[in-house]
Amino acid sequence: MISHFVNRKRELERLEREWKNVPSFVVVYGRRRIGKTRLLVEFSKNKNTFFHTFFEGTKESHIKALRKELAEFFSDEIFLSLNDYYTIFRYLADKIDAKTLIVLDEFTYALKGDKELASKLQRAWDHHLSKKPVMLVVSGSLIGMMRDEVLSYSSPLYGRRTAGFMLRPLGLFDSLELFENFEYGIRTYMLLGGIPSYLIVASKYRSIKELLKWEFLTPEGFFYDEPYILLSQELRELKLYFSILSAIAVGKTRISEIGNHIGVEARKLYPYLENLIRLGFVKREVPVIGKKNKGVYKLNDPMLLTWFSMIYPHKTEIETGVIDIENLRDELKKVMALRFEEVAKEFLVEINKRERLPFKFERIGRWWRKGEEIDLIALNEKERKALFVEVKWKDLNEREAKRILRDLELKAELVGLNGWEKFYGLVAKKVDDKKELSEEGFSVWDLADFKRFISLRGEV
Repeated sequence: MISHFVNRKRELERLEREWKNVPSFVVVYGRRRIGKTRLLVEFSKNKNTFFHTFFEGTKESHIKALRKELAEFFSDEIFLSLNDYYTIFRYLADKIDAKTLIVLDEFTYALKGDKELASKLQRAWDHHLSKKPVMLVVSGSLIGMMRDEVLSYSSPLYGRRTAGFMLRPLGLFDSLELFENFEYGIRTYMLLGGIPSYLIVASKYRSIKELLKWEFLTPEGFFYDEPYILLSQELRELKLYFSILSAIAVGKTRISEIGNHIGVEARKLYPYLENLIRLGFVKREVPVIGKKNKGVYKLNDPMLLTWFSMIYPHKTEIETGVIDIENLRDELKKVMALRFEEVAKEFLVEINKRERLPFKFERIGRWWRKGEEIDLIALNEKERKALFVEVKWKDLNEREAKRILRDLELKAELVGLNGWEKFYGLVAKKVDDKKELSEEGFSVWDLADFKRFISLRGEV
């Protein structure tokens, strides 16, 4: 298993800038298992750091653990007599005389135990901590609570932070650094996305079949109950949320379709879908060209897409042990096909940055209208150039590839970009005779090009 620290270069650079300009107050938040603690541990190396992680518990247990660690940090037993957050923070400020990094990790667990904690920290920051050479970092996994209690205009801490960001999943090529085998790594990324903890669990296997068997298709598996744990931390009415996510996973992407599928009036679903979007579990996608009111809902979390496509509909069979990966081959194929479109988009964005396309695009996305669909269209509106791309999770020979590209040329005429310069491309698992297709003016990529790009990323 490989578990070294991967990338997070931009985040570390931002944190380092704040460290150079103390006093500073930084807020870092992001979903469970995204790697916040690992990032902050990496950042704290070679710094005078007090690092405290809160866990689920009562206010009393939190204060007891905090003051015990502070007493050890300062070798001062006076901390053991303090019984309130404000007095602890005030006394902490009094003890600091050298540049110090203070990390309050998983702060939302402490907020759950004391609703006045944000006010107490605000008072301590305004009157004491901000007068010292301190960088205070507050992190949390409960995204809704962090936004409402720490970041929102109504929070007592509003206006105090000097920097803050939501930590996001690793991208495709950073995620692949966690795997020795490229083919297995890219398939795992397609199933799980870029959550570091998920990828580390997967990295101990050598095949998707083994990963699914031991971590999804057994009640003791890591991912078997993960959606319940993940969603229950942020949401109530779990049955309704699970029904919505399940409907989207099986292809009900319009709000009317979701409503009909689960038996709930469509207009009543808007608040629930907004919550799922706010938390990053769902996204609303609109055509890259055309009417924006034609949007559809898609699962934005790859692990949830895999789980709701393959596990949720078969919970009873899994519990009784009468199902295995062979029974789910069609569902797996569908998930891979959907995810490969997103992976292809990531790949094109990366090579676009390196100017390895016919032109540099500014926007990219799907297009659909009246039953016709194009997987990806990349646009440069100033230069009036468009790249149309089909994405296939298949091995293709030259004849098959050429047929797909010719059909793409016909569909591109329906988009209506008259007077634009048009280019055509194909991304597939494997394509034979790419050179011949390239000589005909097409841009064609497969997994071999993805693998080759990894080595190019290190070039200056």
